[in-house]
Amino acid sequence: FVVFTCSIQYQNRIQFELNSTCKRNIKLFKRQRAEQLDAIKNFQKVSNGKNERKSMLQLMSEKIFQVIQKSRASIESSPFIPGISEFPLDRDIQDLLSNILENTALFSEIVLRFPDIAASLLKSNNEWNITLQWSIAFCNQMKYLLDSSTIKLLSLASQELNYIPRDPDFLNPYRKDKKPQVTLGDLKSIKKKKKKIIKKGPRLSTHVEL
Repeated sequence: FVVFTCSIQYQNRIQFELNSTCKRNIKLFKRQRAEQLDAIKNFQKVSNGKNERKSMLQLMSEKIFQVIQKSRASIESSPFIPGISEFPLDRDIQDLLSNILENTALFSEIVLRFPDIAASLLKSNNEWNITLQWSIAFCNQMKYLLDSSTIKLLSLASQELNYIPRDPDFLNPYRKDKKPQVTLGDLKSIKKKKKKIIKKGPRLSTHVEL
């Protein structure tokens, strides 16, 4: 009975540590996301011209994908399995998770705010494209660490890049040339209106008098 009680107490302590560590990492991630947003907004203000922006985003992306790819290799060789394993107490694995989540969110922000440049970068580097698809899928398996705005960000970025089918009302809020998306219901409504507008004109008589 004593051994059983000690075992329960030990399990409760471990669970408490897991919950505390998980909550702490969620707070850290939110803080990091806020800093990322400030950095992106400042970048939009100071960068001049598309060529300058593309060069700077190229350098930024190189660093982002270097971190994601290195963290991916380490996480895949660890015991941690996303979507199956509990949140790790191992600080090294926690750091790897943070690296993947934070950098995936950062590039997703770039995808939405600079869609044409991001698409060009991914088109010219297929390895980055594959890595991003993997990292977004990885993040979706770790949703309990993400806030709702980041989950929405990942979804919008995936739709912008056509990784997943676009919602009927999909709209990138940062596109300068954004246009309302026409839904299937809208098309049916337009067709009905056209039918009402079109009227039958006079017919040519087929009767010929000799």
